[in-house]
Amino acid sequence: MIQEVAAAIKKHKRFLISAHVNPEGDSLCSQLAVKELLASLGKEAVIVNNDQPPDHYRFLPGIEAVSTDLKRRVDFDAALILDCPTLKRIGGVARMIGKGRDIINIDHHISSERFGTVNWVDANASSTGEMVYKLFKEMDIALTKEVALLLYIAILTDTGSFNYDNTSAVTHEIASDLLGYGLEPGTVSESVYERRTLTDIKLLGLVLSTLKVNSTGEIAYLEITGKMLADTGADVAKSEGFINYARSIDGIKVAILFKEDPQSAGKINVSFRSKAGADVNKIASFFGGGGHIKASGCVLEGSIGDVEARVIARVEEELKEDQV
Repeated sequence: MIQEVAAAIKKHKRFLISAHVNPEGDSLCSQLAVKELLASLGKEAVIVNNDQPPDHYRFLPGIEAVSTDLKRRVDFDAALILDCPTLKRIGGVARMIGKGRDIINIDHHISSERFGTVNWVDANASSTGEMVYKLFKEMDIALTKEVALLLYIAILTDTGSFNYDNTSAVTHEIASDLLGYGLEPGTVSESVYERRTLTDIKLLGLVLSTLKVNSTGEIAYLEITGKMLADTGADVAKSEGFINYARSIDGIKVAILFKEDPQSAGKINVSFRSKAGADVNKIASFFGGGGHIKASGCVLEGSIGDVEARVIARVEEELKEDQV
């Protein structure tokens, strides 16, 4: 719980901070905010991620502290892992941690495997950023405007701009407090969501042209191929919200985005979003992934067509079982 996390942080002096592969708003901002929390306590911390931060998050305060050098030597007493349901989801950073190290696990995924020496998992939290905010309060550490910005973006992005069901009254109370540090919500939203290039829009056009709906009209899915990325020169990280176009179709219960991994041939990243009560965490878990009831993901091997067939069949089976 939060008290155990606070005690573990006070116990150690040097930390390795990391989060899941392919970082997005919540994971990046939570890591940067925690680094500031540790600095306020006189602790040393190094952030190492498996993958580079997306270009559209380069404006975040302190983003230059995020390293992807998996061969660097880091002297640390404990690893602090954020927004990650399984240790394997931090990718190559897991090898840096090795065995026998203390691990502090802070996560809000319902599928969390509680892999840490200390685990604080709150599936009711809107985001890991919301949990980090509570950690600042628990440890009586004052927020700065920069930290408030980081935590606000973490919450903003993981709640879909406060549109998802994980948005609670507490979430809005925290957001209200963070705005009190002088943040301008319009400017923040523009920085996060409206920094698209012409190539990003061209990629969106190609992706939307792949839109398909299954025979029952309950599943909509899109795909991103390596050829699309090569032809447009677009940043695959900018596709973060593309799946919502499929999810927004009337009558759709599950939306899926299939992405060929540009760095690992033969691997397909699968993202799920749901509405109308469908549990996509259950589906993603079947394939070795996980996440939340309405937002989950997994990675499968095979051609994109083969993976699509396998996943669609499983989703259809799950939806049938829900109707029984």
